[in-house]
Amino acid sequence: MKNLVLKTKYLVMSLIVTFTLSCSPEDGEQDPQGEQGAPGLDGNANVTSVLFEDQTINTGDNLFNIPELNQDIFDNGIVYTYVTVTGNDYWETLPLSLGGDTILEIDRIEVGSATLRATFTQSNLRLRFILVAGTPAGKNAVDVSKLSYEEAMDYFGLEI
Repeated sequence: MKNLVLKTKYLVMSLIVTFTLSCSPEDGEQDPQGEQGAPGLDGNANVTSVLFEDQTINTGDNLFNIPELNQDIFDNGIVYTYVTVTGNDYWETLPLSLGGDTILEIDRIEVGSATLRATFTQSNLRLRFILVAGTPAGKNAVDVSKLSYEEAMDYFGLEI
């Protein structure tokens, strides 16, 4: 993933330098306007943020009913999950680990619900599920599966 992002950055920088150095106003006159191309794809992803406030997680399986997690998202989309203790100014991405052991993870995603598996019990938690509907191939030029909470919110245009 890091190599892909790094290579993409170098490619973009190379293209910018190439275009900057190869074109100038004195190169010639502007060509006439070409024909209008076919309409492009809408670049906006269909993203829903579902927040659960003041939750208690118990050791074992914890079911969250999420009606917004529809068949299209289940078949073609992605579900991201974040957790924080109420009052914290940061979110943590699941799976959540402590000392090398996974302590909270998504166990199961189904239409209308998600089950989290925990190895601890704690109350006063906030959980956020980000539901991303499937998009046409090639829409996401970056691997969004490793984004931090802030990066995901920014990438999908959601309010933090």
